[in-house]
Amino acid sequence: MFDYIWLAFTAWFMGFFPLFEIYIAVPAAMAMGLDMYSALFWSWLGNFLVIPFIAYFYDWLTRFPKINRYFTRLASSRSARRMNKGGFTMVLLATPVIGAWAVGVAGKVIGMDRGRLFTSSAVSIAIFGLILAVLTRFGIDFVQ
Repeated sequence: MFDYIWLAFTAWFMGFFPLFEIYIAVPAAMAMGLDMYSALFWSWLGNFLVIPFIAYFYDWLTRFPKINRYFTRLASSRSARRMNKGGFTMVLLATPVIGAWAVGVAGKVIGMDRGRLFTSSAVSIAIFGLILAVLTRFGIDFVQ
């Protein structure tokens, strides 16, 4: 039981951490021994919770100079400007590409409705995570 809790926490943390996110969290959790569904769920949860975390604590987080610089860089990216123009559909497509942290910051900066931001990013992360889990499960390797 302790092993499962530790693996679930590790998958959650990798999903939440900006350098790993869902891209590495799902395959790594499966490689560590979590089943496909657990790896997908805990990685998805960690990666999705970034969005509400930023939405609700953005002002507090920007008090820290390093985080403020990081958020400013994310918000001024070309992808964030495109997301501003595209709304819901763009968030759906952009989340797996630019990452949950960038989408959360861009959504907050452009003033996107939280419900639409949460829904589109949750669906996007779930679909992308499922694709990663299935590819990992069947051992499909695109790196040659």
